[in-house]
This record gives sequence, C-alpha cells and structure tokens, in this order.
Amino acid sequence: MKLRLESFGELRLIDPAGRPAAFPEKGLLAICYLLDRDLQDGAGSEYPRSALARFLWDSHDNSDIMANLRKTISRIQARQTELGAELLAFTATGVRVRPDAFSGDLFELANSKGEGAVERLRRLVATLRQDFLAGLADQSASTRQWIAGQRDRHMAFLVDALKIALPMAQSREDVSLIKEAALRIFREAPDDENIRRILLDAYESEGELEKARRLFETSRHQLESAFDIGLDMQALREVRKIFAGGQPSQSAAVPLSDGVARVSGPLPRLVLLPPAGTDAAGALPMLSEALIEDVTIGLCALNTVSVVAPHTAARIAQDTDKAQLILRHSISYVLDTRLTDRAGSRALFVQLVYAGSDEVIWAERFSLEKYELISHRRDIARQIARELAGQVRRHETMRDSFEGNSAAYHSYLLGLRDVKRLALPDVRRSRKAFREALQHSAHFAPALSGLSRTFLVEWLLTARGDSELLGLAEDYANRAIAADPSFAAGFRELGVAKLYLGDLDESVLALKLAEELSPHYADGIASYADTLVHASRPADALAKIERAISLNPLSPTDYLWTAAGANFALGHYAEALDQIALMDDRTPADRLSAACWAMLGDTKNARLYMRKVREIYPDFDVDKWLSVVPFKEQWQKEQYREALRRAGF
Repeated sequence: MKLRLESFGELRLIDPAGRPAAFPEKGLLAICYLLDRDLQDGAGSEYPRSALARFLWDSHDNSDIMANLRKTISRIQARQTELGAELLAFTATGVRVRPDAFSGDLFELANSKGEGAVERLRRLVATLRQDFLAGLADQSASTRQWIAGQRDRHMAFLVDALKIALPMAQSREDVSLIKEAALRIFREAPDDENIRRILLDAYESEGELEKARRLFETSRHQLESAFDIGLDMQALREVRKIFAGGQPSQSAAVPLSDGVARVSGPLPRLVLLPPAGTDAAGALPMLSEALIEDVTIGLCALNTVSVVAPHTAARIAQDTDKAQLILRHSISYVLDTRLTDRAGSRALFVQLVYAGSDEVIWAERFSLEKYELISHRRDIARQIARELAGQVRRHETMRDSFEGNSAAYHSYLLGLRDVKRLALPDVRRSRKAFREALQHSAHFAPALSGLSRTFLVEWLLTARGDSELLGLAEDYANRAIAADPSFAAGFRELGVAKLYLGDLDESVLALKLAEELSPHYADGIASYADTLVHASRPADALAKIERAISLNPLSPTDYLWTAAGANFALGHYAEALDQIALMDDRTPADRLSAACWAMLGDTKNARLYMRKVREIYPDFDVDKWLSVVPFKEQWQKEQYREALRRAGF
C-alpha cells in the first residue's frame, strides 16, 4: 500500500498501516499545490523554487524566503528518506510532485472515469464533507487566496454533479444523497434559490417540510447578520410564499417591516474579553486589543445578540472572579482570547464558551505576525464577527428547543456540574438531577444523554464489569438520539457505550458523527480520543485529545486520563504520569499510575498505588477486569496485564 495524503479537513499524511506519518506541514501544502497544478495542466512539469517560496511565505525579502525554503527542503528530504518514498523531487532550481508515490483525496476528487452521475455525486459528497485544508494553521496571503479559489472550484464541481444527477435520482437513498449534496452547497450559498428549491423537494418527499422551514429561517437570520453582504429580499419572499398556509408558530412573535416574524424575548448577551496573561512586548498586545474592539463594534450592529461594551469587558477580564461577574451581568456567551507563541510565531487564540454549562462552542487560532495583523486586521475582525454571529445564532436555535421548561434546564445544569467530578457520590447525585429534569420534560435530549453518561462513568469507576450499567447507558443514549438526532452529545454517549460493549467499529462511527455534528464539541472529541486508544490507535488518540485540550485548556479530569492512557499505550510512561499529575483528583487513575511506575521499574511507587486501589476495590482482579475492557489488538491487553502484574496486582 502507498502513503495517503488527506487534504480535506486536517492536512496529514497516512502511512500504509493507517497511522499518521510525520511530515513538514509546508511540504504537505507544497504537494497539494503542485498536485493541483499537475492535475489541471498535465503531469510532470517542474515548478520554480523561487515561485514556490513566494507562495509559501509571502515575503518581499527573496534571500529570507529562499533560506526558509532550503531549510524546509532539507527537512522534507530527510523525512522522505526515512519513509522510503519520494513525494517531492528537487533539482537545483525547481521542484516537482511525484503523484505515483502516494494516493489521496485530491485524486478521488478528479477521478470520474466510468462513473454514473449518481455515483460521481456520492463520491464528491463524501470527499467534500469537510473544507479543503480546513485544519491548516499557518497560512500566507497567497496560500489563503489559493485555498479560497480551490474551495470555490470544488463547490462548482459539486453543483455540476448535482445538476446532472438530479433527474436520475430514483430511490429513497438517491433522494437522501441529493439532499446531502444540496445541504453542503447551501452551507456556502444559502441565498441560492435553485438549491433552496432542491432542498424543499427533498425534504417534502421525506415528509419533513417543517425541518426545511426551520433551516431557511435560521439561514435568514445568518444572512441578516452578514453586515458586508446585501440581502436578496426577493429570494426570501419566494421562500415565505412556499410556506404560506403552513403551521403557525407556537411562540409569541413580533412582525417586522419586511413581513418576517421574529420571536420576542431578551437577546443573549455576549462579552468579548481582551487578551490577558501575556508577556508580549511592543505593539502586539495593543493591536490585538484593538482587533477585539473592531469585532465588538461590528457585532453591535446586529439585532440577534447584545454585546457588552469593551470597557466592561476589560474590567471582567482583569477580575479574579470572572465567573461571578459573568453571572451577575446575565452574560450568556464569553469569547475568551489569549496570545500564544509557537516557535516564535505569534497568534491570537479565541474560543466561544456558553456560560451556562462551560461548553466550548467554537475555537480558532489567528496569525498575528506583524505584517499580517497590520494589513489584515479588519479582515480578521470581520471573520471573527461573522463566525461569532453564526455560532451564537445556531446555539440559540438549538438551546431554544430545550429551554422551554426552565425547571428541566435547571436540573440538567446541576447534573452536568456533578457528573464531571468522577467520584461515585457526585455521579449518583448527578443521576438524580438528570432524572428530575426528565420528570419535567420526558423527551429532554440533554438530560437523556446525561443519564447515559452517569451509567458509563459508574461502570468505569467501579471496574466490576457490570453489563447492566452499560445496557442502561446504551438505552438512554439511543433515547437521546431519538429525541434530537442533531444533538451531538447523544452520539457521543452511544459511542462510549458501544466502546465498552466491545463494538469498537460502531463506537468509532458514532463518535465520528458526533464530531461532524459539532466540530468544536471538546467533550465529544475527548471521548473520540478515548475510543481510539481502545481501538489500538494511540497516536491518533493523542492527536485528538490534544485537539480537545486546545478547545478546553482548563481540562477536566477525564481528558487528562485519556491523554495518560494514550501515552501509556505508546510506551511514554513518564509522560502518562505527567498527565495524571495535572488531575485535580488523581484517585480514578491510581490503577494507571501503578502500571506506569511498574513499567518504569519503580517498584516502590508501583506498590504504593497498588495498595491505594486495593483499599477502594479490595476484590479487583486483573484478568476479570481485562476481560471486560475492550482493546482491539491483543498487545494492549498484554501490555496492561504485564504492567499490573509487575505492580503487584
């Protein structure tokens, strides 16, 4: 098997065994760029080194970027030698890609020989579920421009394929495919009337016209929020005509001048905290604070969110008890910001948090290199503002659906607080709160998924292999999904339940879907990482848990537990102990601590933690425990068995 280059979503190289293979990011970007040129212009052409350097680094200092290129080429060639594959070939003046040395999703995008129209559409939909190079961290202006052009071209491919396949769709499966393709295009072009019509027909054929109405209504709010794009009011009026005579809204609404009804009620409050806790010198902190002010001013023009003034935001950022101030001022959403420095490259990290549950809704990192911040500050501000407006609107739409019963929501938040503590009394108190929420609202998806989590956590903490707990966890997860199929937490809990029931493939599938439904859902990504540990993919697991930690830096105990487990499986025992040391309560990881110390040859510490485990679980049996904890490959069980035996179990 060949190496595989994945470029839609995260940019990475996969080795023949299916594991991520380290490779310089600039090298992978160069491969994508040159492969695209080859696919369009014909294979085999050599590209000048100087032109590639300008594409990658965007600098007028030719000597500087050529030095960067030489260093990158040296790293690429060293890595290619290690891999035994030449993906890029270099001459004294040029570079060319070797497409015969690897496979990848870009080839799949271009290949359509011998395919029917519906099959081609299905392949394109599968490839384009994520944006091209969505996970690329550091980008030059040339790179950004090229990526934007590529994404436009990919959407054009999908539109053309959809038009051709549309008359040929016959089965229910074909109609679902048409709908999925139209939804993907709708994400990029929500005001395209033809796509709206296709979606309407698809939803109507499935008897789900109300879902289409809600989709278009949400889109209208987002269009109104895009303050640099004019509204196509004619298109919106046509959509309203389609739904004339439909079911009236059950909520009190206020008619506006354009004839659209909007539900009345207080707007959610958003505070944008300026960067804090940085030792950056010079103008950078001042410019980044000004950037946040630009975003705040832009958001003040919207009628979907109430923005806290910059002066108050600065006071909140400096206060030692931010949580209390946020509660006192009835703030719903917090945009937390901080300056970061990775290998001398400064960036602004932003994350949007829902204050009610500390849920991270969205996070992103923006480069703040001097030349980029000064010249692109307004563009960055506009991008952040538009993303914030959309994320808050989407979250409010989802939250409205389960906050109708305030008593249920209050009990749910209490349960959510307690279940994070990973101690049996807290878990059982959490379960009681979730049950109380269901007494107020029997089909309350968040409480159903919360109940599922309590049974899973109890199963883990007791280590008795109680299959009844897992059965209850799976049942409540399925109920949560049935109550709200768009609620990612339900799929998360189902994935975890399937993991401990031993169905690793279904577990990975459910957690992958949870991540697709909510790409910034840190808890879901952390559970995905845990499943990958058990699926004998610890390197992938470590990458996932690092992503979850980046979204939720003040990480709960289970994140650190998963990181420790991934490091243990990789043989990084000291690193696993470092992760355990960061836990507020290390007791749940005593068994893992004993195993790590044993593998490091420290019998004294290994026996110390073994005795701690025995004090809580005197009947703990290694073989019985390993018989119920799923690992896809036997080497992981043997590694754990050997470690626990060495520790004295």
